[in-house]
Amino acid sequence: MISRATTLTRALANRIHFNEAQYVAVKQLHLNMLTERRDLEILLNGASAEERDSQLSWAQERYESELMYLLKPQQAVAYQSLRTNFTAHRLK
Repeated sequence: MISRATTLTRALANRIHFNEAQYVAVKQLHLNMLTERRDLEILLNGASAEERDSQLSWAQERYESELMYLLKPQQAVAYQSLRTNFTAHRLK
């Protein structure tokens, strides 16, 4: 899980350009997010798709909120643009 958190952080850092403190904080955030998702998937095994989607969506919202707290305004704009482009690409 640590290597996945590192990969996610590096990919984001290549686009948003973190300072060292941000890099460390975002990597920890990614690790926390991955751990929470794993735990939710285990906890919600057998739950309805609606309940699982609701809980995972809430976890994603918390992740994004915490990430926005760590980013400077310019970085937040870059992240939102990146996220919008990624979402649009996935919908094609």
